[in-house]
Amino acid sequence: MGIDKSTFEQIEEKLALLNGQPGVAETHGMLCGLLCSSDCSSDRDVWLRQLFPDTAPGAETKRFFQKLYVKIKSDLNDSCFTFFPLLPDDGQSIGLRISALGEWCQGFVLGLSLGGLQQTEQFSAEVQEVLRDLAEMSQADSYQLDGDEQDERSYMELVEYLRTAVLLLHAELGIRRKTVSGNQLH
Repeated sequence: MGIDKSTFEQIEEKLALLNGQPGVAETHGMLCGLLCSSDCSSDRDVWLRQLFPDTAPGAETKRFFQKLYVKIKSDLNDSCFTFFPLLPDDGQSIGLRISALGEWCQGFVLGLSLGGLQQTEQFSAEVQEVLRDLAEMSQADSYQLDGDEQDERSYMELVEYLRTAVLLLHAELGIRRKTVSGNQLH
């Protein structure tokens, strides 16, 4: 069932020890984007280098993030659709959650790029639309909030759209990778 609140807090704690690192939402988004866009044979090392460009994490921190990598990879591939973007819980303010949603999308788009996704013209219109939507959602902290129940409903709809969009991209990009790999072998 996805990653729980205690894992969110553990990630936050580990990142706090490494000054200047992206936040939890952006970190999770980056790894998800990388996993969606590339052949997963060496992603963990690419992701760790991107996550810690100026710092060599200690062995315990490195193991923690390697386990997180494996967990997220499992969630993305789970046939029960257990994947959920790692965002602050509902007890946090709507403004903070919206900002984290934007950071998650920024990280995801960065992860797609790190994984080698550059030209999107060859993808279906649906995938191109999803990519545009995610780029727009990365600017979520600029959304005007009214502080009412509609903000909560809109946020929940955006999170569910994001979850579905990531699963769609993971599936379609995975099929494309298999097709390209298969063609290169012949």
